[in-house]
Amino acid sequence: DGYSAAAREDTSVRGVLSPSDWGSTFGASVFNDGGGADSTVVARQNTPSETNKEVESNKKNKNDPTTSKKRSSWKIFQWWSDLISRASRSATSLLNQHSPNLNDILDGNEENPLAAVDERRRVAPSIPEDNDEVLALREEVAMLKKRVEEMENETKNNADINGTLHLETADDIPSMPQIQMLQPDQISRYSRQLLLNDGFGVTGQKQLLSSSILVVGAGGIGSTVLLYLAAAGVGHITVVDYDYVEMTNLHRQIIHKDSNASGVNDSTLGLNKALSAKQAMLDLNPSISCTALDVMITGENALELVSKHDVVVDACDNPRTRYLLNDACILGGKPLVSGSAMGTEGQLTVCNYQPKQSDSEVKKKQSACYRCLYPKQVLSEGCKSCSDNGVLGPVPGIIGTLQAVEAIKVVTGIGNVMHDRLMMYDSLHCSFLNTKKPPQKKNCAVCSSVATIKSMKDSADSLEQVRGPSVCALPNRDGLSPNQNVSCDDYNNLREEGKPHVLLDVRVTRQFEMCSLDGSVNLPLEELESKLAEVGELSNGELPVYCLCRRGFASAEAVKILQKAKDDDSAKGIHSVYNISGGLNSWVANVDSSFPSY
Repeated sequence: DGYSAAAREDTSVRGVLSPSDWGSTFGASVFNDGGGADSTVVARQNTPSETNKEVESNKKNKNDPTTSKKRSSWKIFQWWSDLISRASRSATSLLNQHSPNLNDILDGNEENPLAAVDERRRVAPSIPEDNDEVLALREEVAMLKKRVEEMENETKNNADINGTLHLETADDIPSMPQIQMLQPDQISRYSRQLLLNDGFGVTGQKQLLSSSILVVGAGGIGSTVLLYLAAAGVGHITVVDYDYVEMTNLHRQIIHKDSNASGVNDSTLGLNKALSAKQAMLDLNPSISCTALDVMITGENALELVSKHDVVVDACDNPRTRYLLNDACILGGKPLVSGSAMGTEGQLTVCNYQPKQSDSEVKKKQSACYRCLYPKQVLSEGCKSCSDNGVLGPVPGIIGTLQAVEAIKVVTGIGNVMHDRLMMYDSLHCSFLNTKKPPQKKNCAVCSSVATIKSMKDSADSLEQVRGPSVCALPNRDGLSPNQNVSCDDYNNLREEGKPHVLLDVRVTRQFEMCSLDGSVNLPLEELESKLAEVGELSNGELPVYCLCRRGFASAEAVKILQKAKDDDSAKGIHSVYNISGGLNSWVANVDSSFPSY
Protein backbone atom coordinates (compact mmCIF):
# COMPACT_ATOMS: atom_id res chain seq x y z
CA ASP A 1 0.00 0.00 0.00
CA GLY A 2 2.88 2.36 -0.63
CA TYR A 3 5.93 3.36 1.37
CA SER A 4 6.08 4.51 4.89
CA ALA A 5 7.37 8.05 5.51
CA ALA A 6 10.82 6.70 6.40
CA ALA A 7 10.94 4.57 3.32
CA ARG A 8 10.08 7.54 1.06
CA GLU A 9 13.06 9.47 2.41
CA ASP A 10 15.40 6.56 1.59
CA THR A 11 16.53 7.03 -2.01
CA SER A 12 17.65 3.41 -2.21
CA VAL A 13 14.09 2.17 -1.82
CA ARG A 14 12.27 1.09 -4.96
CA GLY A 15 8.71 -0.16 -5.04
CA VAL A 16 5.51 -0.51 -6.95
CA LEU A 17 2.47 1.56 -6.12
CA SER A 18 -0.53 -0.33 -4.92
CA PRO A 19 -3.32 -0.75 -7.46
CA SER A 20 -5.56 1.62 -5.49
CA ASP A 21 -2.89 4.39 -5.25
CA TRP A 22 -1.96 3.95 -8.88
CA GLY A 23 -5.58 4.17 -9.98
CA SER A 24 -6.28 7.40 -8.11
CA THR A 25 -3.03 9.10 -9.14
CA PHE A 26 -3.13 8.02 -12.77
CA GLY A 27 -6.80 8.93 -13.12
CA ALA A 28 -6.24 12.38 -11.63
CA SER A 29 -3.25 12.99 -13.89
CA VAL A 30 -4.53 11.71 -17.20
CA PHE A 31 -8.09 12.95 -16.94
CA ASN A 32 -7.42 16.34 -15.25
CA ASP A 33 -8.17 19.58 -16.98
CA GLY A 34 -4.62 19.92 -18.31
CA GLY A 35 -4.79 16.45 -19.85
CA GLY A 36 -1.09 15.85 -19.11
CA ALA A 37 0.60 13.09 -17.21
CA ASP A 38 1.82 13.82 -13.71
CA SER A 39 5.47 13.02 -13.06
CA THR A 40 4.53 11.29 -9.83
CA VAL A 41 3.06 8.40 -11.81
CA VAL A 42 6.22 6.41 -12.19
CA ALA A 43 7.35 2.85 -11.79
CA ARG A 44 9.81 3.88 -9.09
CA GLN A 45 10.60 6.83 -6.76
CA ASN A 46 12.96 9.38 -8.28
CA THR A 47 15.97 10.78 -6.48
CA PRO A 48 15.99 14.52 -5.60
CA SER A 49 18.52 15.39 -8.34
CA GLU A 50 16.43 13.56 -10.90
CA THR A 51 13.35 15.38 -9.74
CA ASN A 52 15.03 18.86 -10.00
CA LYS A 53 16.27 18.15 -13.49
CA GLU A 54 12.85 17.00 -14.54
CA VAL A 55 11.22 20.16 -13.09
CA GLU A 56 13.63 22.44 -15.02
CA SER A 57 13.10 20.47 -18.20
CA ASN A 58 9.38 20.75 -17.78
CA LYS A 59 9.54 24.49 -17.35
CA LYS A 60 11.69 24.78 -20.47
CA ASN A 61 9.41 22.70 -22.66
CA LYS A 62 6.18 23.56 -21.00
CA ASN A 63 4.89 25.60 -23.89
CA ASP A 64 6.01 23.04 -26.53
CA PRO A 65 2.96 20.86 -27.40
CA THR A 66 5.00 18.21 -29.31
CA THR A 67 7.48 17.76 -26.52
CA SER A 68 4.70 17.49 -23.94
CA LYS A 69 2.87 14.86 -25.97
CA LYS A 70 6.01 12.76 -26.48
CA ARG A 71 6.89 13.02 -22.83
CA SER A 72 3.43 11.80 -21.77
CA SER A 73 3.50 8.84 -24.15
CA TRP A 74 6.97 7.85 -23.01
CA LYS A 75 6.07 8.03 -19.34
CA ILE A 76 3.01 5.82 -19.86
CA PHE A 77 5.04 3.29 -21.83
CA GLN A 78 7.81 3.32 -19.22
CA TRP A 79 5.32 2.78 -16.39
CA TRP A 80 3.52 -0.01 -18.22
CA SER A 81 6.77 -1.81 -19.13
CA ASP A 82 8.07 -1.68 -15.59
CA LEU A 83 4.73 -2.93 -14.22
CA ILE A 84 4.66 -5.91 -16.59
CA SER A 85 8.27 -6.78 -15.72
CA ARG A 86 7.63 -6.78 -12.01
CA ALA A 87 4.42 -8.79 -12.36
CA SER A 88 6.27 -11.35 -14.46
CA ARG A 89 9.04 -11.75 -11.89
CA SER A 90 6.50 -12.13 -9.07
CA ALA A 91 4.54 -14.75 -10.98
CA THR A 92 7.71 -16.69 -11.82
CA SER A 93 8.75 -16.71 -8.18
CA LEU A 94 5.30 -17.89 -7.12
CA LEU A 95 5.31 -20.69 -9.68
CA ASN A 96 8.74 -21.88 -8.60
CA GLN A 97 7.75 -22.04 -4.96
CA HIS A 98 4.15 -23.26 -5.10
CA SER A 99 3.51 -24.68 -8.53
CA PRO A 100 1.58 -27.78 -7.28
CA ASN A 101 -0.87 -25.53 -5.45
CA LEU A 102 -1.17 -22.56 -7.80
CA ASN A 103 -4.52 -23.65 -9.17
CA ASP A 104 -5.94 -23.84 -5.67
CA ILE A 105 -4.68 -20.33 -4.97
CA LEU A 106 -5.91 -18.81 -8.22
CA ASP A 107 -9.27 -20.59 -8.10
CA GLY A 108 -9.87 -19.71 -4.48
CA ASN A 109 -10.39 -23.34 -3.43
CA GLU A 110 -8.58 -22.86 -0.13
CA GLU A 111 -9.88 -20.78 2.72
CA ASN A 112 -6.30 -19.95 3.64
CA PRO A 113 -4.19 -20.61 0.51
CA LEU A 114 -0.83 -19.60 1.91
CA ALA A 115 -1.27 -21.74 5.02
CA ALA A 116 -2.27 -24.68 2.86
CA VAL A 117 0.75 -24.16 0.64
CA ASP A 118 3.10 -24.06 3.61
CA GLU A 119 1.57 -27.26 4.95
CA ARG A 120 1.85 -29.09 1.63
CA ARG A 121 5.46 -28.04 1.19
CA ARG A 122 6.27 -30.20 4.20
CA VAL A 123 5.03 -33.36 2.42
CA ALA A 124 7.78 -35.77 1.44
CA PRO A 125 8.65 -36.09 -2.26
CA SER A 126 6.30 -38.35 -4.25
CA ILE A 127 7.17 -42.05 -4.71
CA PRO A 128 7.19 -43.55 -8.21
CA GLU A 129 3.90 -45.15 -9.17
CA ASP A 130 5.49 -48.51 -10.01
CA ASN A 131 7.16 -48.90 -6.63
CA ASP A 132 6.42 -52.39 -5.22
CA GLU A 133 5.70 -51.08 -1.76
CA VAL A 134 3.28 -48.50 -3.13
CA LEU A 135 1.45 -51.15 -5.15
CA ALA A 136 1.23 -53.45 -2.13
CA LEU A 137 -0.11 -50.65 0.06
CA ARG A 138 -2.66 -49.71 -2.56
CA GLU A 139 -3.87 -53.29 -2.74
CA GLU A 140 -4.16 -53.38 1.04
CA VAL A 141 -6.08 -50.10 1.06
CA ALA A 142 -8.44 -51.44 -1.60
CA MET A 143 -9.02 -54.61 0.44
CA LEU A 144 -9.66 -52.60 3.60
CA LYS A 145 -12.11 -50.34 1.78
CA LYS A 146 -13.94 -53.39 0.47
CA ARG A 147 -14.03 -54.94 3.96
CA VAL A 148 -15.36 -51.70 5.47
CA GLU A 149 -18.07 -51.61 2.80
CA GLU A 150 -18.99 -55.24 3.51
CA MET A 151 -19.19 -54.57 7.25
CA GLU A 152 -21.36 -51.51 6.66
CA ASN A 153 -23.66 -53.55 4.42
CA GLU A 154 -23.76 -56.36 7.00
CA THR A 155 -24.62 -53.92 9.77
CA LYS A 156 -27.34 -52.37 7.62
CA ASN A 157 -28.62 -55.81 6.65
CA ASN A 158 -28.83 -56.98 10.27
CA ALA A 159 -30.51 -53.73 11.20
CA ASP A 160 -33.06 -54.25 8.42
CA ILE A 161 -33.66 -57.84 9.52
CA ASN A 162 -34.02 -56.91 13.18
CA GLY A 163 -36.33 -54.08 12.17
CA THR A 164 -38.81 -56.47 10.52
CA LEU A 165 -38.05 -59.83 12.14
CA HIS A 166 -37.47 -60.62 15.77
CA LEU A 167 -37.27 -63.58 18.08
CA GLU A 168 -40.41 -64.31 20.01
CA THR A 169 -41.64 -66.33 22.97
CA ALA A 170 -44.12 -69.19 23.29
CA ASP A 171 -46.80 -66.63 24.17
CA ASP A 172 -46.56 -65.27 20.61
CA ILE A 173 -47.70 -68.57 19.04
CA PRO A 174 -51.19 -67.92 17.65
CA SER A 175 -54.15 -70.28 17.56
CA MET A 176 -55.21 -70.88 13.96
CA PRO A 177 -58.81 -70.27 12.89
CA GLN A 178 -60.55 -72.67 10.51
CA ILE A 179 -60.37 -71.45 6.92
CA GLN A 180 -63.84 -71.58 5.36
CA MET A 181 -63.08 -70.36 1.84
CA LEU A 182 -59.96 -69.96 -0.28
CA GLN A 183 -59.11 -66.47 -1.47
CA PRO A 184 -58.33 -65.80 -5.16
CA ASP A 185 -54.60 -65.30 -4.46
CA GLN A 186 -54.54 -68.58 -2.50
CA ILE A 187 -56.17 -70.44 -5.35
CA SER A 188 -53.54 -69.05 -7.70
CA ARG A 189 -50.59 -69.82 -5.39
CA TYR A 190 -51.65 -73.37 -4.50
CA SER A 191 -53.36 -74.27 -7.79
CA ARG A 192 -51.03 -77.18 -8.59
CA GLN A 193 -51.90 -78.79 -5.26
CA LEU A 194 -55.60 -78.11 -5.70
CA LEU A 195 -55.53 -80.00 -8.99
CA LEU A 196 -54.43 -83.23 -7.30
CA ASN A 197 -56.97 -86.02 -7.58
CA ASP A 198 -55.62 -88.09 -4.67
CA GLY A 199 -57.91 -86.63 -2.02
CA PHE A 200 -56.05 -83.39 -1.42
CA GLY A 201 -57.91 -80.68 -3.36
CA VAL A 202 -59.62 -77.68 -1.79
CA THR A 203 -60.39 -79.52 1.44
CA GLY A 204 -56.75 -80.48 1.96
CA GLN A 205 -55.55 -76.95 1.26
CA LYS A 206 -57.99 -75.46 3.75
CA GLN A 207 -56.77 -77.95 6.36
CA LEU A 208 -53.17 -76.91 5.74
CA LEU A 209 -54.01 -73.22 5.97
CA SER A 210 -55.82 -73.89 9.27
CA SER A 211 -52.99 -75.94 10.79
CA SER A 212 -50.04 -75.15 13.03
CA ILE A 213 -46.79 -77.15 12.92
CA LEU A 214 -43.83 -77.09 15.31
CA VAL A 215 -40.43 -77.77 13.72
CA VAL A 216 -37.53 -78.29 16.14
CA GLY A 217 -34.24 -77.67 14.37
CA ALA A 218 -33.37 -75.35 11.48
CA GLY A 219 -30.32 -77.29 10.28
CA GLY A 220 -29.79 -79.71 7.42
CA ILE A 221 -33.08 -81.60 7.91
CA GLY A 222 -35.05 -78.57 9.06
CA SER A 223 -34.01 -76.55 6.00
CA THR A 224 -36.07 -78.58 3.54
CA VAL A 225 -38.86 -79.35 6.01
CA LEU A 226 -39.44 -75.65 6.67
CA LEU A 227 -39.21 -74.47 3.07
CA TYR A 228 -41.61 -77.10 1.75
CA LEU A 229 -44.12 -76.64 4.57
CA ALA A 230 -44.05 -72.88 4.04
CA ALA A 231 -44.43 -73.27 0.28
CA ALA A 232 -47.31 -75.75 0.72
CA GLY A 233 -49.26 -73.18 2.76
CA VAL A 234 -49.20 -74.39 6.35
CA GLY A 235 -51.02 -71.65 8.23
CA HIS A 236 -48.51 -71.21 11.05
CA ILE A 237 -45.01 -72.61 11.52
CA THR A 238 -43.03 -72.34 14.73
CA VAL A 239 -39.30 -72.96 14.29
CA VAL A 240 -37.13 -73.63 17.33
CA ASP A 241 -33.32 -73.42 17.24
CA TYR A 242 -30.96 -71.75 19.70
CA ASP A 243 -27.86 -72.11 17.47
CA TYR A 244 -26.32 -69.57 15.08
CA VAL A 245 -25.47 -69.88 11.39
CA GLU A 246 -21.84 -70.79 10.64
CA MET A 247 -19.94 -71.24 7.40
CA THR A 248 -19.64 -75.00 8.07
CA ASN A 249 -23.47 -75.27 7.98
CA LEU A 250 -24.03 -73.99 4.47
CA HIS A 251 -23.18 -77.12 2.46
CA ARG A 252 -26.35 -78.80 3.78
CA GLN A 253 -28.43 -76.18 5.61
CA ILE A 254 -29.72 -74.53 2.45
CA ILE A 255 -32.29 -72.32 4.16
CA HIS A 256 -29.43 -70.06 5.30
CA LYS A 257 -27.17 -68.11 2.96
CA ASP A 258 -23.90 -66.32 2.36
CA SER A 259 -23.47 -63.06 0.42
CA ASN A 260 -24.72 -63.33 -3.16
CA ALA A 261 -22.64 -62.95 -6.32
CA SER A 262 -23.97 -59.48 -7.11
CA GLY A 263 -22.14 -58.09 -4.08
CA VAL A 264 -25.29 -57.45 -2.03
CA ASN A 265 -24.52 -58.62 1.46
CA ASP A 266 -27.70 -60.46 2.50
CA SER A 267 -25.75 -63.13 4.37
CA THR A 268 -27.31 -64.72 7.45
CA LEU A 269 -23.96 -65.90 8.84
CA GLY A 270 -23.89 -65.19 12.56
CA LEU A 271 -27.67 -64.86 12.72
CA ASN A 272 -29.82 -67.09 14.89
CA LYS A 273 -30.91 -70.09 12.81
CA ALA A 274 -34.58 -69.81 13.76
CA LEU A 275 -34.65 -66.15 12.75
CA SER A 276 -32.75 -66.87 9.53
CA ALA A 277 -35.21 -69.65 8.70
CA LYS A 278 -38.18 -67.39 9.41
CA GLN A 279 -36.80 -64.78 7.04
CA ALA A 280 -36.37 -67.40 4.28
CA MET A 281 -39.89 -68.78 4.77
CA LEU A 282 -41.51 -65.35 4.62
CA ASP A 283 -39.46 -64.50 1.53
CA LEU A 284 -40.85 -67.65 -0.09
CA ASN A 285 -44.43 -67.29 1.11
CA PRO A 286 -45.31 -64.03 2.89
CA SER A 287 -48.94 -65.12 3.31
CA ILE A 288 -48.18 -67.54 6.17
CA SER A 289 -47.29 -66.69 9.75
CA CYS A 290 -44.10 -67.79 11.54
CA THR A 291 -42.76 -67.73 15.07
CA ALA A 292 -38.99 -67.97 15.67
CA LEU A 293 -37.79 -69.20 19.08
CA ASP A 294 -34.11 -69.27 20.07
CA VAL A 295 -34.57 -71.68 22.95
CA MET A 296 -33.27 -75.14 23.79
CA ILE A 297 -35.90 -77.86 24.20
CA THR A 298 -35.98 -78.83 27.89
CA GLY A 299 -38.23 -80.62 30.31
CA GLU A 300 -39.66 -77.24 31.31
CA ASN A 301 -40.80 -75.97 27.90
CA ALA A 302 -41.27 -79.05 25.67
CA LEU A 303 -44.87 -79.89 26.63
CA GLU A 304 -46.04 -76.27 26.43
CA LEU A 305 -44.64 -75.88 22.92
CA VAL A 306 -45.97 -79.21 21.70
CA SER A 307 -49.49 -78.61 23.04
CA LYS A 308 -49.87 -75.42 20.97
CA HIS A 309 -49.47 -77.19 17.62
CA ASP A 310 -51.24 -79.82 15.56
CA VAL A 311 -48.11 -81.69 14.45
CA VAL A 312 -44.51 -81.80 15.70
CA VAL A 313 -41.55 -82.37 13.37
CA ASP A 314 -38.32 -83.56 14.98
CA ALA A 315 -35.44 -82.19 12.89
CA CYS A 316 -32.89 -81.97 15.71
CA ASP A 317 -29.41 -83.47 15.90
CA ASN A 318 -29.13 -84.97 19.37
CA PRO A 319 -30.75 -87.86 21.28
CA ARG A 320 -31.80 -85.95 24.39
CA THR A 321 -34.05 -83.62 22.38
CA ARG A 322 -35.50 -86.60 20.47
CA TYR A 323 -36.54 -88.33 23.69
CA LEU A 324 -37.95 -85.11 25.16
CA LEU A 325 -40.07 -84.44 22.07
CA ASN A 326 -41.29 -88.04 21.97
CA ASP A 327 -42.32 -87.93 25.63
CA ALA A 328 -43.99 -84.52 25.24
CA CYS A 329 -45.97 -85.74 22.22
CA ILE A 330 -47.10 -88.85 24.09
CA LEU A 331 -48.16 -86.81 27.15
CA GLY A 332 -49.71 -84.07 24.99
CA GLY A 333 -51.39 -86.39 22.50
CA LYS A 334 -49.69 -84.94 19.39
CA PRO A 335 -48.29 -86.80 16.35
CA LEU A 336 -44.51 -86.72 15.92
CA VAL A 337 -42.73 -86.91 12.55
CA SER A 338 -39.21 -88.06 13.43
CA GLY A 339 -36.22 -88.00 11.09
CA SER A 340 -32.44 -88.18 11.39
CA ALA A 341 -29.39 -88.23 9.12
CA MET A 342 -25.75 -89.09 9.65
CA GLY A 343 -22.93 -89.59 7.21
CA THR A 344 -24.53 -91.04 4.07
CA GLU A 345 -27.62 -92.55 5.71
CA GLY A 346 -30.92 -91.41 7.16
CA GLN A 347 -34.13 -92.71 8.69
CA LEU A 348 -37.74 -91.64 9.09
CA THR A 349 -40.88 -92.67 10.99
CA VAL A 350 -44.06 -91.21 12.51
CA CYS A 351 -44.93 -91.74 16.15
CA ASN A 352 -48.12 -91.34 18.21
CA TYR A 353 -50.29 -90.94 15.15
CA GLN A 354 -53.97 -91.82 15.55
CA PRO A 355 -55.64 -92.67 12.23
CA LYS A 356 -58.84 -90.80 11.54
CA GLN A 357 -60.86 -94.01 11.03
CA SER A 358 -63.38 -94.81 13.72
CA ASP A 359 -62.69 -98.51 13.51
CA SER A 360 -61.85 -99.68 17.00
CA GLU A 361 -59.54 -102.35 15.62
CA VAL A 362 -57.41 -99.70 13.96
CA LYS A 363 -57.10 -97.75 17.17
CA LYS A 364 -55.98 -100.83 19.06
CA LYS A 365 -52.94 -101.15 16.81
CA GLN A 366 -50.94 -98.38 18.40
CA SER A 367 -47.46 -98.39 16.86
CA ALA A 368 -44.20 -98.07 18.74
CA CYS A 369 -43.00 -94.69 19.93
CA TYR A 370 -39.38 -93.55 19.87
CA ARG A 371 -38.72 -95.02 23.33
CA CYS A 372 -40.25 -98.31 22.21
CA LEU A 373 -37.74 -98.43 19.34
CA TYR A 374 -34.77 -97.24 21.40
CA PRO A 375 -35.47 -97.99 25.07
CA LYS A 376 -31.83 -97.77 26.10
CA GLN A 377 -29.60 -94.82 25.39
CA VAL A 378 -26.19 -95.96 24.16
CA LEU A 379 -23.78 -93.21 25.16
CA SER A 380 -21.17 -94.02 22.53
CA GLU A 381 -23.81 -93.89 19.78
CA GLY A 382 -25.28 -90.73 21.22
CA CYS A 383 -21.94 -89.00 20.88
CA LYS A 384 -22.05 -89.23 17.11
CA SER A 385 -22.81 -85.94 15.38
CA CYS A 386 -22.30 -84.33 11.99
CA SER A 387 -19.41 -82.29 13.35
CA ASP A 388 -17.64 -85.47 14.44
CA ASN A 389 -18.53 -87.94 11.73
CA GLY A 390 -19.50 -85.74 8.80
CA VAL A 391 -22.58 -85.81 6.58
CA LEU A 392 -23.18 -85.78 2.85
CA GLY A 393 -25.08 -82.54 2.18
CA PRO A 394 -28.12 -83.82 0.22
CA VAL A 395 -28.85 -86.68 2.65
CA PRO A 396 -30.47 -84.58 5.43
CA GLY A 397 -32.24 -82.60 2.70
CA ILE A 398 -33.86 -85.78 1.37
CA ILE A 399 -34.95 -86.86 4.85
CA GLY A 400 -36.37 -83.38 5.50
CA THR A 401 -38.31 -83.44 2.24
CA LEU A 402 -39.86 -86.80 3.18
CA GLN A 403 -40.72 -85.45 6.64
CA ALA A 404 -42.53 -82.51 5.04
CA VAL A 405 -44.58 -84.96 2.98
CA GLU A 406 -45.48 -87.01 6.06
CA ALA A 407 -46.45 -83.88 7.99
CA ILE A 408 -48.77 -82.81 5.17
CA LYS A 409 -50.29 -86.31 5.10
CA VAL A 410 -50.85 -86.21 8.87
CA VAL A 411 -52.62 -82.83 8.66
CA THR A 412 -54.78 -83.61 5.64
CA GLY A 413 -55.38 -87.32 6.27
CA ILE A 414 -54.43 -88.35 2.74
CA GLY A 415 -52.33 -91.40 1.88
CA ASN A 416 -50.79 -93.97 4.17
CA VAL A 417 -48.90 -92.29 7.01
CA MET A 418 -45.69 -94.04 8.08
CA HIS A 419 -46.83 -94.55 11.66
CA ASP A 420 -46.36 -98.31 11.42
CA ARG A 421 -43.12 -98.36 9.44
CA LEU A 422 -39.51 -97.30 9.76
CA MET A 423 -37.79 -96.18 6.58
CA MET A 424 -34.00 -96.30 6.24
CA TYR A 425 -32.19 -94.56 3.38
CA ASP A 426 -28.72 -95.47 2.09
CA SER A 427 -27.48 -92.80 -0.31
CA LEU A 428 -24.43 -94.76 -1.52
CA HIS A 429 -26.67 -97.56 -2.82
CA CYS A 430 -29.68 -95.29 -3.50
CA SER A 431 -31.85 -97.67 -1.53
CA PHE A 432 -34.93 -97.13 0.63
CA LEU A 433 -35.65 -99.93 3.08
CA ASN A 434 -39.09 -99.99 4.73
CA THR A 435 -39.46 -102.23 7.78
CA LYS A 436 -42.58 -102.81 9.79
CA LYS A 437 -42.35 -101.27 13.24
CA PRO A 438 -42.92 -103.52 16.22
CA PRO A 439 -46.09 -102.95 18.23
CA GLN A 440 -46.12 -100.79 21.28
CA LYS A 441 -43.88 -102.21 24.03
CA LYS A 442 -45.91 -103.42 26.96
CA ASN A 443 -43.36 -102.03 29.40
CA CYS A 444 -42.48 -98.81 27.55
CA ALA A 445 -41.45 -96.15 30.04
CA VAL A 446 -43.75 -93.52 28.54
CA CYS A 447 -46.53 -94.98 26.34
CA SER A 448 -47.46 -98.24 28.08
CA SER A 449 -49.98 -98.87 30.80
CA VAL A 450 -47.12 -99.30 33.27
CA ALA A 451 -45.30 -96.14 32.25
CA THR A 452 -42.88 -94.63 34.74
CA ILE A 453 -42.59 -91.32 32.92
CA LYS A 454 -45.76 -89.43 33.74
CA SER A 455 -44.47 -85.87 33.54
CA MET A 456 -41.81 -83.93 31.69
CA LYS A 457 -39.79 -83.77 34.90
CA ASP A 458 -39.66 -87.56 34.92
CA SER A 459 -38.57 -87.43 31.28
CA ALA A 460 -35.79 -84.94 31.92
CA ASP A 461 -34.54 -86.88 34.95
CA SER A 462 -34.24 -90.03 32.85
CA LEU A 463 -32.04 -88.24 30.31
CA GLU A 464 -29.36 -86.70 32.51
CA GLN A 465 -26.58 -88.83 31.02
CA VAL A 466 -27.77 -88.52 27.40
CA ARG A 467 -26.06 -86.15 25.01
CA GLY A 468 -27.89 -82.91 24.52
CA PRO A 469 -27.57 -80.23 21.86
CA SER A 470 -24.42 -78.57 23.20
CA VAL A 471 -22.01 -81.11 24.74
CA CYS A 472 -21.23 -84.73 23.87
CA ALA A 473 -21.47 -86.67 27.11
CA LEU A 474 -18.49 -88.99 27.23
CA PRO A 475 -18.32 -91.29 30.23
CA ASN A 476 -15.62 -90.52 32.80
CA ARG A 477 -14.20 -87.62 30.76
CA ASP A 478 -13.37 -85.65 33.91
CA GLY A 479 -11.12 -88.26 35.48
CA LEU A 480 -7.85 -86.33 35.02
CA SER A 481 -5.87 -84.67 37.77
CA PRO A 482 -5.73 -80.85 37.48
CA ASN A 483 -2.01 -80.83 36.60
CA GLN A 484 -2.65 -83.07 33.60
CA ASN A 485 -4.78 -80.45 31.84
CA VAL A 486 -2.86 -77.79 29.92
CA SER A 487 -4.51 -74.76 28.31
CA CYS A 488 -3.90 -73.95 24.67
CA ASP A 489 -2.16 -70.71 25.68
CA ASP A 490 0.30 -72.58 27.91
CA TYR A 491 0.94 -75.16 25.23
CA ASN A 492 1.53 -72.42 22.66
CA ASN A 493 4.12 -70.84 24.98
CA LEU A 494 5.85 -74.21 25.22
CA ARG A 495 6.02 -74.41 21.41
CA GLU A 496 7.35 -70.88 21.07
CA GLU A 497 10.07 -71.61 23.63
CA GLY A 498 11.10 -74.62 21.55
CA LYS A 499 10.87 -77.13 24.37
CA PRO A 500 11.17 -80.73 23.08
CA HIS A 501 7.98 -82.80 23.42
CA VAL A 502 5.66 -85.19 21.58
CA LEU A 503 2.34 -83.87 20.20
CA LEU A 504 -0.03 -86.81 19.81
CA ASP A 505 -3.13 -86.05 17.71
CA VAL A 506 -5.72 -88.74 18.54
CA ARG A 507 -8.38 -87.70 16.02
CA VAL A 508 -9.47 -90.10 13.29
CA THR A 509 -7.29 -90.05 10.20
CA ARG A 510 -9.77 -88.24 7.96
CA GLN A 511 -9.95 -85.35 10.42
CA PHE A 512 -6.16 -85.25 10.77
CA GLU A 513 -5.83 -85.04 6.98
CA MET A 514 -8.12 -82.00 6.94
CA CYS A 515 -5.87 -79.95 9.19
CA SER A 516 -3.24 -80.45 11.89
CA LEU A 517 -0.65 -78.59 13.93
CA ASP A 518 2.93 -78.69 12.70
CA GLY A 519 4.95 -81.51 14.21
CA SER A 520 1.96 -83.53 15.42
CA VAL A 521 1.81 -87.31 15.14
CA ASN A 522 -1.53 -88.93 14.30
CA LEU A 523 -2.53 -91.97 16.34
CA PRO A 524 -6.35 -92.40 16.46
CA LEU A 525 -7.83 -93.08 19.88
CA GLU A 526 -9.31 -96.44 18.85
CA GLU A 527 -5.82 -97.64 17.88
CA LEU A 528 -3.98 -96.25 20.88
CA GLU A 529 -4.07 -99.30 23.17
CA SER A 530 -2.61 -101.50 20.48
CA LYS A 531 0.22 -99.05 19.75
CA LEU A 532 1.45 -98.09 23.19
CA ALA A 533 4.95 -99.20 22.24
CA GLU A 534 5.07 -96.58 19.49
CA VAL A 535 4.22 -93.86 21.98
CA GLY A 536 6.98 -95.13 24.29
CA GLU A 537 9.48 -94.94 21.44
CA LEU A 538 8.44 -91.38 20.64
CA SER A 539 8.73 -90.29 24.26
CA ASN A 540 11.91 -92.35 24.83
CA GLY A 541 11.66 -91.78 28.58
CA GLU A 542 12.60 -88.11 28.13
CA LEU A 543 9.94 -86.22 26.20
CA PRO A 544 6.53 -85.33 27.68
CA VAL A 545 3.52 -86.40 25.60
CA TYR A 546 0.74 -83.86 24.89
CA CYS A 547 -2.53 -85.30 23.59
CA LEU A 548 -4.76 -83.29 21.26
CA CYS A 549 -8.16 -83.74 19.58
CA ARG A 550 -10.87 -81.42 18.27
CA ARG A 551 -12.67 -80.58 21.52
CA GLY A 552 -10.50 -82.09 24.26
CA PHE A 553 -12.67 -85.12 25.05
CA ALA A 554 -10.96 -87.87 23.07
CA SER A 555 -7.57 -86.53 24.12
CA ALA A 556 -8.62 -86.80 27.78
CA GLU A 557 -9.44 -90.45 27.18
CA ALA A 558 -6.04 -90.90 25.53
CA VAL A 559 -4.28 -89.39 28.56
CA LYS A 560 -6.02 -91.86 30.86
CA ILE A 561 -5.03 -94.81 28.66
CA LEU A 562 -1.40 -93.68 28.49
CA GLN A 563 -1.21 -92.84 32.18
CA LYS A 564 -2.59 -96.26 33.11
CA ALA A 565 -0.06 -97.95 30.81
CA LYS A 566 2.73 -95.92 32.40
CA ASP A 567 1.60 -96.69 35.96
CA ASP A 568 1.25 -100.44 35.49
CA ASP A 569 4.43 -100.55 33.43
CA SER A 570 2.68 -102.10 30.43
CA ALA A 571 4.33 -99.50 28.17
CA LYS A 572 8.01 -98.61 28.41
CA GLY A 573 9.45 -95.18 27.77
CA ILE A 574 6.47 -92.90 28.42
CA HIS A 575 7.82 -89.91 30.34
CA SER A 576 4.68 -87.92 31.27
CA VAL A 577 1.26 -87.30 29.71
CA TYR A 578 -0.87 -84.14 29.40
CA ASN A 579 -4.22 -83.21 27.86
CA ILE A 580 -4.58 -79.99 25.83
CA SER A 581 -7.89 -78.67 27.17
CA GLY A 582 -10.51 -77.62 24.65
CA GLY A 583 -8.59 -79.15 21.76
CA LEU A 584 -8.33 -77.47 18.38
CA ASN A 585 -11.56 -75.54 18.94
CA SER A 586 -9.88 -73.76 21.84
CA TRP A 587 -6.72 -73.32 19.76
CA VAL A 588 -8.72 -71.43 17.13
CA ALA A 589 -10.51 -69.33 19.74
CA ASN A 590 -7.50 -68.40 21.86
CA VAL A 591 -4.30 -68.84 19.86
CA ASP A 592 -4.64 -68.89 16.08
CA SER A 593 -7.92 -67.74 14.55
CA SER A 594 -6.61 -68.53 11.04
CA PHE A 595 -6.44 -72.26 11.81
CA PRO A 596 -9.29 -74.13 10.06
CA SER A 597 -12.39 -74.63 12.19
CA TYR A 598 -14.80 -77.47 11.43
